[in-house]
Amino acid sequence: MVYMTNALKEFGELGKAETIFAEPLLYTSYVAACEGHEASYLPIKGMDHLKQILEAKLEEYNEAIASMNLVLFNQAMEHVSRIARIVDLPVGSALLVGVGGSGKQSLAKLSAFILGYDVIRIVVTTSYNMNDLKADIQMMFTKAGVTGNQLLFILTDGQISDNKFLVYINDLLSSGWIPELFPKDEIDGLIGKIRGEAKSNGY
Repeated sequence: MVYMTNALKEFGELGKAETIFAEPLLYTSYVAACEGHEASYLPIKGMDHLKQILEAKLEEYNEAIASMNLVLFNQAMEHVSRIARIVDLPVGSALLVGVGGSGKQSLAKLSAFILGYDVIRIVVTTSYNMNDLKADIQMMFTKAGVTGNQLLFILTDGQISDNKFLVYINDLLSSGWIPELFPKDEIDGLIGKIRGEAKSNGY
């Protein structure tokens, strides 16, 4: 804190501690979008204003998708803002850590809804194996690549019933490329479906 205070002196009027350390120090791009403006990464006006925005979006979610009883206390709203910021980045991914039932998935689903993303989850049964995971990832890649839908893939630790699943998950997170995910003839078909759009965008 001392180093920070000393550093602020270098900025003169711009380095006022009451401005730099003002609470809440929370930036979002979705608040502007929810208010009908172009999405702009700006500081929130205050937690009360943020709560109004999030409660309105939660009500929309409950009416459009499924009832989700969330208590939007300050930390929960901060987490929604963090998740939304990460997910909105190209190939954004996050590891949410907390005790079971703390609302990690609910906050992630609300964040996805606010951004207009589709949520994808796998259904793991006792017979679910690598081929099933591969088929689910193929479906996700096709939906994202061919239809252009923005997706949020939620995977819990309990769904990793086989450690081999982590091979695909690692490839998905590190590069987005999973070797031999699609057979050659299917790849050609997928490329054919997006060729027109690629050409129109100069690729």
